[in-house]
Amino acid sequence: MISRVFYHFVRNAFKLFFRLYNRLEVRGLSNVPNEGPMIVASNHASFADPPLIGAVLPIRLRYLSKESLFRIPLLGFLIRTLGAVPVSREDSQRAGAVMKLLLALLKGGESVLLFPEGSRSADGRLKPLEAGAAYLSAKTGIPVLPVYVKGSFEAWPKGRALPRPSKLKLSISRLIYPDPDMTNERERREKLMRSLESELLAMEAGADVC
Repeated sequence: MISRVFYHFVRNAFKLFFRLYNRLEVRGLSNVPNEGPMIVASNHASFADPPLIGAVLPIRLRYLSKESLFRIPLLGFLIRTLGAVPVSREDSQRAGAVMKLLLALLKGGESVLLFPEGSRSADGRLKPLEAGAAYLSAKTGIPVLPVYVKGSFEAWPKGRALPRPSKLKLSISRLIYPDPDMTNERERREKLMRSLESELLAMEAGADVC
């Protein structure tokens, strides 16, 4: 079990690194509730996204990460401290296994971080969303918190060994709740998908968060 003190030490170390090295700017932090559970849904263009979001948000997030990353000295230890959960290559390719694991975390009162594009963007632009975050929210009634990271593709694109000191901006929108008046789960999920996509696209375009 990771001690609270050590978790906060690692979290603050990452946050300091991003502030100094990448001149990190954060907007909308007041939109994050003090406690969960919640489903944090973000765009994904870089390996830097999970530790960045995990360091900035004032709650511990659980997120799935490739099992192979946990075998890298120091990195595996640090991402586990920030809340990463190892998932095998086989399980990562089975949507049912992934959803089962995430549902268990949410039902246990944990907040989870998801990347609804499914994989990293090849050009830094938002890709079409998959249904995972909306499915979990519609199924559990737990709200979605849209987050957008701008600049991580330029800082650490796929294939680059080390990050560049490019500026990063993290925007956090307001919680999206599943519509309690919609009894049809599919319709509730589709409405959540549209709302989430709209928020992410607005933040990508540079719209101010409330």
